[in-house]
Amino acid sequence: MKFGGTSVAGSNQLRQIVPIVRHVARQQRVVVVVSAFRGVTDALLSIATDAASGKPWEETWRSIAHQHRRAADELGLLPWRHGEALLEELHDFATGIALLGECTPRMLDAIAAYGELLSSRLLEGFLAQTDEVAWYDARTSIITDACFTNAHVDWERTKAATCTTLKPLLERYRTIVTQGFIASTAEGVTTTLGRGGSDYSAALLGAALGADSVEIWTDVSGIYTADPRVIPDARSLPHVTIGEIRTLAAYGAKVLHPLTIEPAIECDVPVVVRNTFEPSHPGTVIVSRLDSPTDGIRALAMLDVYRSTTLSDVLPEEGQLLASLQIRGERYQLLCQARGEHDLPITLICCVGEGIHRTNRALEQIIAASNHAGCAVTIVGSGANSLLVSVERDWGTRFLRALHETMCHEHVEVTA
Repeated sequence: MKFGGTSVAGSNQLRQIVPIVRHVARQQRVVVVVSAFRGVTDALLSIATDAASGKPWEETWRSIAHQHRRAADELGLLPWRHGEALLEELHDFATGIALLGECTPRMLDAIAAYGELLSSRLLEGFLAQTDEVAWYDARTSIITDACFTNAHVDWERTKAATCTTLKPLLERYRTIVTQGFIASTAEGVTTTLGRGGSDYSAALLGAALGADSVEIWTDVSGIYTADPRVIPDARSLPHVTIGEIRTLAAYGAKVLHPLTIEPAIECDVPVVVRNTFEPSHPGTVIVSRLDSPTDGIRALAMLDVYRSTTLSDVLPEEGQLLASLQIRGERYQLLCQARGEHDLPITLICCVGEGIHRTNRALEQIIAASNHAGCAVTIVGSGANSLLVSVERDWGTRFLRALHETMCHEHVEVTA
């Protein structure tokens, strides 16, 4: 089970996740992976950079210390021995950076790790008041290279370390609390896994342990048929594939980064996205494949881009070019940002579904939505599980809503 920053933002949130953990622990042994409190990682990195550049940093340290001490007090953990030791270490480390006047990537990783160390000590302490629980340092299990701030995992060493250290501990305790995001080199030097690293940590540990599932607890009830901020009646899908996740993410959908959960999926450990604040909702199960994918469109993503028919000899900057296309004899490029006044703003609608090419149903849905919205659309591309549709920017949201309405007249449940 992994709980992100929104799920561990303070004592109230920690109180909310404890019943969830206890419910699962009554049925099976569980490893709980936690992120730092929301905003703490950025604050820690600012301490490091401010200290290195001679700027005041102690007020930020005091704010972090107050935030965690207050949570410890509210959870009845005072005196908080483990937490105070960590806060003192953090202060000493920042003082050292200030004296050196520099902060290397290795130092950045060392200081960034304190967020997860502090939050995991709070959760472990609170659970330990009534439950059989152990705290575990994830750096013992997850072994990486020395590419600090975005380290690469050594899977074989990670699997071996997890089986020799974490697995025996899990046989002794029903619940183990550990950290996301942080790891270490084979020599024991702290590293971090980059943004989204806590999901990655959970997937790695779940894969190494051969877990029944990896649950990612966040503030949404799974993967939706469309962005709920744009489509208020978007629905949570019971199952999606990792391939569908990759395609949705590529076109701007706010879903899990597919690379962070691949270790679990590749080991046939399903990943479940659930809502900390609606724990009764089953969420979405992410699997490697669907045994019986439905025809037509299952989910939508929308991305605003620019269409350029001016093909310059100067290549767009890295990351700006989405695609080069030729439709009806006309060549043009799709760009993330306009390069000139002749670049036209358009909206791309990515239609996703593992069975999207089995029949003409997806094309029928697109045509019906186009007629309903009263706008012209063009299919500009396709992939193994997708169709890419372009529409004038002013019509983008209207067409998306019409397509979602058309799509949801059908049953979207599938068998995993």
